[in-house]
Amino acid sequence: MKNTAVGDSRLTQPIIGIALMAAASLAVPLVDGIAKVLTASHSPFFVAWARYAAAALIVVPLTLPWHRDFRSLRSDLAFNALRTLLAVAAMTCFFFAIVQIPFATAFGGFFLGPVIAAVLAALLLGESLTAWRLGAALTGLAGALLIVRPGVDFQIGSLLAIGSGAFSAGYLVATRVAASTTPPVDALRFQCVFGALLLTPFAVLNWSWPTQEALLLIAVMGALSAVCHFMLIAAFRYGEAAVLAPLVYLELLTAMVLGRIVFRELPDLLAFTGISLIVLAGLSILLSERRGRV
Repeated sequence: MKNTAVGDSRLTQPIIGIALMAAASLAVPLVDGIAKVLTASHSPFFVAWARYAAAALIVVPLTLPWHRDFRSLRSDLAFNALRTLLAVAAMTCFFFAIVQIPFATAFGGFFLGPVIAAVLAALLLGESLTAWRLGAALTGLAGALLIVRPGVDFQIGSLLAIGSGAFSAGYLVATRVAASTTPPVDALRFQCVFGALLLTPFAVLNWSWPTQEALLLIAVMGALSAVCHFMLIAAFRYGEAAVLAPLVYLELLTAMVLGRIVFRELPDLLAFTGISLIVLAGLSILLSERRGRV
């Protein structure tokens, strides 16, 4: 009986991680959709800061019952600071990208992150690195080139989207390390507060006063962002980075719907082909994990 219980626990925990990651991935484009609306009248730096500041104002009071002194994070402070820095960089690049290119195309560049994360997890965390993963990484790179199209139809927004994916890869791996020792509530609180502090100088230099409607959108954006970050952080306590990271491709479903219905835009054929290759690369890693090939 004892062995059965242990076995059930080992089966249940990855499922919990997958469910949390899937829910977060489906909700994230809603946050970014609000950000795209706000960037029509505000700097992406201001919008990025507003997202973190609003999340901090919501998270800090709600998590006071679970409050720990920041000194208790000393052992894993470096990784929490690093992953927050990478998250801020990824989000800021993405916000600048969606000003210039279609919403779904920007997500395509961002989707390169999980492919890079699978390779980084192998190199840095000791997870398996095989020809299968390397092949997936090369496929993802080919997809990225179709999106950026250097020297053919180059757009700085596409390069920024790819950059957001690269920073996101580092964030996913750093979160996996921090999640092993930092409780999700503490990690979320730190990320919101430290992220807002990092972005404050840039927001001040690009300040613009929001209207009442914009303030409402910022509040909703902050609340959704906090929930998504919590689910993502909690997910990595139950599953490996290489398994959970490809689930961010679920964001494409919401992004495509928002892009078509709200913003009246879709990727062109080459960009859509690139997105498809990147998604294929990520999903192939996930499938190979489930089949025990890596």
